[in-house]
Amino acid sequence: MKNAHFIIIAAAALMVGMAAGPSFGDDQPTDQQKTYYLNCIEREIDNYSCKVVHAKSRSKNLQAYGENAALKAVFLSKNRDALVQGMIAQKVSMRPHAVHHYLQQRFFKETTVQKAKVRP
Repeated sequence: MKNAHFIIIAAAALMVGMAAGPSFGDDQPTDQQKTYYLNCIEREIDNYSCKVVHAKSRSKNLQAYGENAALKAVFLSKNRDALVQGMIAQKVSMRPHAVHHYLQQRFFKETTVQKAKVRP
């Protein structure tokens, strides 16, 4: 009889714990995520802005590198809010490499779509 009471109480406690678990389990508050993602985007913009000077180089490769950096800086500046919303929606990890990877993916996806629209 005592074992049956113990099992019922343990099962009830387990059910209550499982039901309450998700409410306590928010990964990151949205404001904290937004701030983190915006800071990462600002760092990326600063990083690419420093590389724009290569566009005036005598080397064709460095010119292309600088022009690509300028395009990325403009893309990130124009789409900052949309990128943050996308990262929140896709639950991108709050790690610099994960954010960088997401931003690279979006840039190449957008530029590929724009190039496809331009071609007749």
